This record gives sequence, C-alpha cells and structure tokens, in this order.
Amino acid sequence: MSQAKLRVLLVSDMGHIGGTEIATLIAATELNPLVESVTVFGKTGPLFDTINKLGIQQINADCHTKNPLKLLNYVYQLVKTVNDKQIDVIHAQMARPLLFIWLAKKFFKNKQVKIFWTSRGLDHETYQKVVPFFVKMGVRGLGNCKLEQQKLIRYGYPEVQTSYIYNAYRLIPTSKPMKSLEKSRFVIGTLSALREGRSVELFLDFAKYCLTYHPERQFEFVIGGDGPHRGVLEKIAGDLGIEQQVKFAGNVSDVTAFMDGVDVFVSPLVVDGDSGAGLSNSIVEAMIMKVPVCAFRAAGIEEIVINGSTGHLIEPRDIAAMAEAVCRTIDDKTATESYVNNAYDLIIRECDPKKYAQKLLKLYKEL
Repeated sequence: MSQAKLRVLLVSDMGHIGGTEIATLIAATELNPLVESVTVFGKTGPLFDTINKLGIQQINADCHTKNPLKLLNYVYQLVKTVNDKQIDVIHAQMARPLLFIWLAKKFFKNKQVKIFWTSRGLDHETYQKVVPFFVKMGVRGLGNCKLEQQKLIRYGYPEVQTSYIYNAYRLIPTSKPMKSLEKSRFVIGTLSALREGRSVELFLDFAKYCLTYHPERQFEFVIGGDGPHRGVLEKIAGDLGIEQQVKFAGNVSDVTAFMDGVDVFVSPLVVDGDSGAGLSNSIVEAMIMKVPVCAFRAAGIEEIVINGSTGHLIEPRDIAAMAEAVCRTIDDKTATESYVNNAYDLIIRECDPKKYAQKLLKLYKEL
C-alpha cells in the first residue's frame, strides 16, 4: 500500500502498561509505514523505549494531573505539536484528553484537523455527559467492538459519525497445535489488571467452587496481572482458604509464556448495564495462542466467544456453570480442539494488526 499523505497524532496515557497503551503502541507500529508521520502524545512510561526504537517520537504530556499549571502546559504542548508537525488527524485513545483537545483546537493552524476517539467502555453517567459534547465537537467515535458502537449511537452519536474496530493482537500467532489435554494436572488461568471492576474476585469464587465440588480434579489456578486491588484479592483468597492453590503471578511482561503455561483460560469479567470495557484483550491473546476459553457473558465478549463455536459463554456470575464448562473443556477434547481452531481463525480474520491499521487509515480518510 502506498504511503498516505497524513500526519497522525495518537493521544493516550502511556504512563503504565494497560490495554489502552498496548492498543496505542500497535496503532503507532502499524500506521508508521502507511502514513507520512506518527507521533505519540502521552506520559513517558514503560513503552517509551519501544516506541522510540520504532523511530516514532513521543511527546511527554500528562492530562491526568490535578495541577492547573500542568494542565495548561498540556494544552500548550498539544497546540505546539499539532502546529509544528502539521497534524491532519488526532486520534484520542481514551476520553479524558478530548476536553483539552477542544480547548487547544481554537489555536490549531490547520482548521480541518480530524479528531477521532476510540471508546473502550465508560459508565452510564459518563456516556450521558461526554457523548453530546463530543458530537458537538465533531469527534468521530470508534467503538472497540460492535456493541460499543451501538452504545455510542444509543447515547446520541449520529451513525454516520461512528464505526467500530476490534483491538488488534500484539502477539505473534502461534503455529503450534492446541496444547495436549491428555494429562492429569491442569492450570486454569486468567489475566487482568487487578483493579476494582475487573471481577477477578469471581475467579477466586470459581477456584473455591472447583476445589470444593470437584476435589478429584487436579487443578492449579493462576492469576496474571497486577494493580491496586491485588492486596484485597490476596486477602479474599486467604479468607476462602485457597491461598495455597491460587498463584498470583504479578505483572506479566511475557504474555506468550504466560499463555503457554495455561491449559484453560477463564474470563471472570462481569459488566452491569453499559459500564465497562467493550472487549477483553486477554481473551484475544488466549485465542491467538490456541488456549481454550471459558468466559462470562459481558459487554462485547460474546462477539468473539461464541458459545459452542469458539468457546464456552456462561451467564454472568454463574460459578457452577463456569466450573462445569471448564470440566467439559478438559473432558471433551475433540469439541475443545474444534473451538480453539475456530477461535484462532476468527481472531486472525478480525484482529490482524495490519488489517487493523488499514481500516484505521480508511476511517481517517472517509469517516
């Protein structure tokens, strides 16, 4: 594909490693050869060196501070970056920077700058507040799944001003077949930021249920990820008496190695109403590594975890049904292998990073 004459500014947090930051890195990596320039605008964090090695400049900027002088400086840096680099497209990877983009917009030399926002899930009150404002700003809204786009429309986005685009995977797809389930001991794992609202406590309830009602099964449980809720979760594990059977693996820098050590991946995420993320990056990563997936129905997860086709989709908080699904996954190896292969094909089709960048580029030009 020939290079598009576009200069793109990706605005994100970048102060830590999370789904939004990973999505920003993937977008920067894949857009870089397709456009005239890509610049990342966000805090200097753990992905800074990776971005720098790609030959992509990152401007250190923080809109999460409460210091008014620093926020004023954020707006100043935004204006300077857009004007100096002659930016054509600003793509906010989260909602918070858009207020400051609106303030800065008055001082842009290029009055035709297009502004995009990827919505990855907000709470009901926030949708109600921000969507009318973003529509008035002329911001193009991109859901990270079909359901997220539908939510944007429901809260007031004109359909012609929205689209959706799935998160791209960051791992190299495995070329190996599904790991053999012909063994006696099994590792059941999950991977999540350990913060309130991620429902990881349901994984602990599930582990307790399995250990209580399926004592004949030789299960080990592992929780990958870190965050402010870790201490609370460790206490819950202790209160349930399962601290010896559940391993907290901490921050996972090598997701491939983590998935290689898991026999069945469980997503405990539960979302009430319109709150929460659209899609789970960790489910995408499990599928691309050919790990069987069992998930609670939540947000846009059912767009990729198709019950009886790409995995087991369980009604929210039904711990007994989740345990049964995991046992079925292990016992019915033929069906599980079929689900795993279907899931792999789906993710390759929908979440390929290069196709993701090409779709973004098309949206930048046409939406």
